Amino acid sequence: MAIIEKEKNIIKLIILALLILITISIFIGNYDFSLAEIKKISFHLFNFSLEELHSEAGWSVLYYIRLPRILTVVLVGGALSLSGAAYQNIFRNPLVSPDILGVSAGAGLGVALGLLYTDGSILLVYLSAFIMGLLAVFLTYSLSRLADSYNNMLMVLAGIVIASLANALLSLLKYTADPMEELPGIVFYLMGGFARIGWQEFYLLFPIILIGGFVLLFLRWQLNLFTLGEEEAASLGVDTEKIKLISVIFSTMMVSAAVAASGQVSWIGLVVPHIARFLVGTKHKYLLPASAALGAFLLLLMDNFARSISGAEIPISIITALIGAPFFAYLILTRRESGWS
Repeated sequence: MAIIEKEKNIIKLIILALLILITISIFIGNYDFSLAEIKKISFHLFNFSLEELHSEAGWSVLYYIRLPRILTVVLVGGALSLSGAAYQNIFRNPLVSPDILGVSAGAGLGVALGLLYTDGSILLVYLSAFIMGLLAVFLTYSLSRLADSYNNMLMVLAGIVIASLANALLSLLKYTADPMEELPGIVFYLMGGFARIGWQEFYLLFPIILIGGFVLLFLRWQLNLFTLGEEEAASLGVDTEKIKLISVIFSTMMVSAAVAASGQVSWIGLVVPHIARFLVGTKHKYLLPASAALGAFLLLLMDNFARSISGAEIPISIITALIGAPFFAYLILTRRESGWS
């Protein structure tokens, strides 16, 4: 009972830290809020003085720029981490992540196709990213199954092959794109960042992440049994192929939507589930919400660095790689990947 309370308290602390960071993040940026502005905005907000509220310059910055950005960062961080935890479990491989499985690369290719060959609407870009992300993970899984003996390393190698293929096709699209009109947009989009985020992107992303997260949390008991192996899970009454298919589809849906919204954000989906597993253990009742909350917290923290460390905003993928790669090396060297043999 004490252990359960400890796990719940850890999740509560992470959520509390996230809420505090969200509040702090509102005041981080090139526009400095004065104390007088904060008082005015708070007064108009609590008194529902909408006309006076919209006349405040600080409110426009807060509502139209910072708030949708912060909430979208939270959604993307949570989605990538939650998907990473699900992938690692259903494939029983601690090295699996949206990046290594090729999902991120496939979704990035889908984003480029959507930008080049549609009218550029956000909905079509999201749809293209989802289709290509799902195709990438399907090819990775199928390729790993072609070998006579299946093991975890084959999954990683297959993911590297598919990701390389997707990146090669993406490079081909960049090569054929108009260097003045189309190429810069693709490059900056896929480098990762939240500068262009507004309420439209948030409203499209929110239901996708909500549905995908709800499905994975609903399947948490079945996902727990996957840690025993597929044969053992099947002997306990779990339809392993059905659960795996549902988990992959909804995880890929979340990752693809995240890539469509923010570009390619590396390492979050690989590293964060390991940290969450070390903090709360392997039970998915606690692992999944801990991964989502911790991923949201860490990505928001990195985004704050990205938009405040210099005058020009640094692409978020650079920050996540600089922090994530050394940390994962540390996990390997110290064997801290708790819950995995």
